[in-house]
Amino acid sequence: MADFWSEPGMEPKRIFRWIMRFSSNDADTSIQEWLIKRATRPSWSITESQHQFINHVFYYPGRVEYDEMSVTLVDAISPNGAIVMRNILAKAGYVLPTAVAAFDYSTISKAGYVNNSGLGRVELVQLTHDNVELEKFVLHNAWIKNCNLNELNYESDDLLNIDITLRYDYFSVDNASNTDPQPDASYRQ
Repeated sequence: MADFWSEPGMEPKRIFRWIMRFSSNDADTSIQEWLIKRATRPSWSITESQHQFINHVFYYPGRVEYDEMSVTLVDAISPNGAIVMRNILAKAGYVLPTAVAAFDYSTISKAGYVNNSGLGRVELVQLTHDNVELEKFVLHNAWIKNCNLNELNYESDDLLNIDITLRYDYFSVDNASNTDPQPDASYRQ
């Protein structure tokens, strides 16, 4: 164990070696890789059931629930981040109230986010020092649950950010480097 840090070939994953991709093919809804500034990695939790017997409580695992994922983007002038977010919402099926007067009663759908050039395939890729994909998280059926265009402030010269919260059905992870054993046959992707 103590030899780990003295071996030049052994290296821990680094927090700054990553890229996130939204594979929308539509220029109006494309989130560029270089605009993504921060992202949480996917996470999950397991619900629980309990059984009480006299003076004891016993716990049993329930269902797997995938947690929301937070992403921070820089709001650039071109492409204009606020307009890209609005376009993604429109591609997902949202119609402004003024369009309802013209008898357009469309509504938001998961298919709109996933299939209609809303977000496309969402990937979070961790990289090695020489730009090799170490592992790739794929968020299946991802959609934007929350979009915060953030505040303006005369007292700061910081970059303007956009914070989004992604909701997804589940994630899969690929070990691109094949350095570790694959999950056993009981784990199905």
